[in-house]
Amino acid sequence: MTRQSKDQTGSASPARRAAFDALWRVEAQEAMSDSALDDVLHQRKLSSPDRALATELLYGTIRWRALLDHFLGQVADRRLDKIERRALIALRLGAYQLLRLRVPGRAAVAESVSLAPSPTRGFVNAILRNLDRRRDALQGPEKISDLIERLAVSESHPRWLVERWANELGAEDAAKLLAANNLRPALALRVNPLRSDRDRLLALFAEKGVEASAGPLSPLAVVVPDSGPVRELPGYAEGHFAVQDEASQLAPLIVGPQPGELALDVCAAPGTKTLALAALMNNQGTVVAVDANAERLDRMTAEIDRLGVTNVVAVTADATAPLRLPGRFTDALFDRVLVDPPCTGLGTIRRRPEIKWRRGPSDIAALADKQRAILQHAAARVKPGGTLVYSTCTLTREENEEVVAVLHPEFEAVDPAPPASAASLVKDNVLRTWPHIIGADGFTLMRFLRRK
Repeated sequence: MTRQSKDQTGSASPARRAAFDALWRVEAQEAMSDSALDDVLHQRKLSSPDRALATELLYGTIRWRALLDHFLGQVADRRLDKIERRALIALRLGAYQLLRLRVPGRAAVAESVSLAPSPTRGFVNAILRNLDRRRDALQGPEKISDLIERLAVSESHPRWLVERWANELGAEDAAKLLAANNLRPALALRVNPLRSDRDRLLALFAEKGVEASAGPLSPLAVVVPDSGPVRELPGYAEGHFAVQDEASQLAPLIVGPQPGELALDVCAAPGTKTLALAALMNNQGTVVAVDANAERLDRMTAEIDRLGVTNVVAVTADATAPLRLPGRFTDALFDRVLVDPPCTGLGTIRRRPEIKWRRGPSDIAALADKQRAILQHAAARVKPGGTLVYSTCTLTREENEEVVAVLHPEFEAVDPAPPASAASLVKDNVLRTWPHIIGADGFTLMRFLRRK
């Protein structure tokens, strides 16, 4: 930690200091919230209660940013976008404690002020004390007459996204989706069949006093409603499970790789689905994992060892161009190909709430162009009679149905044939998971067969 950041964090408690530093990484360095929190907590020795509080403060402050700003804007003497960035983070952190956690004013204000840069502490102190005094007299979002704006503030989402979902789903279902996005998701695990099975893992958790249940969507899913650090769960070191949302688990199951086959995972990093494919193949055959980011691919190495996977070949390559694969894969055609391209990620707002503040309408069109290029080059690697699965963690038609329209007619859209527990989610050969309906991330999955 630099001398400057020490001065700015003052005497704040360890949990609040950790949350502030993670928020700074998210805001200023555009880090993902989960990575920022992991990095900060890894550097510090926090007690379990402090880790839990830091986590709540980080995610809560990001999730409820629009609502917090609605109230802060009524007590500040200037526009919030004119406030120094670290001071604004301290204000939002304090407002979250006052308005959502109902932390006593004295503690919430003093701790937040100590996190602000020294020249701004008087300013931050005045605003937060004013907020604490007037909180019950301020105008809430229920007074906003415009429905879209009211939902944007009360459920803390950008207006463009609220408007989009209201048009697609209707106002009532859109409101339910917004509310679901603000819920803290349970930890979802994928049982590693190379090392365990679901009944054995649930029995192990029960023996060690860990509350857990079988997931409703995936036959490999175990849901842990309230866990500490994942690495401290029983069976982690032994590779009995991997962290993976239930909706994400459906993609490898729909690909359906068989032992001995040749499978290709395009845009594979950090390898969550790659390792699931390998496990379904029982380490027989080969999974080629392609990604343009070598550093992200390298992160898969530790998981490969922990999970006991032996049939993955990692390749750094640009999937927006014809795939350049090494050695025996140079001209190879694959039995199964999974395309999981970069997307807006709007289905993962529950886990990464910063996404809703970073994305805009123009991102959808820009990413769709990239997705079309990736899909076309990946499709060229599917053998006749082979399977192609297109998967995204977003809910927009532009990034899904409109992207797969680029496929050659020799690719036939077929029923994704998910596990029976998810069959009801398929409509017109498209499987789409809505967070407010199934309690998992929002994914869209489609399966194609290449005619012989």
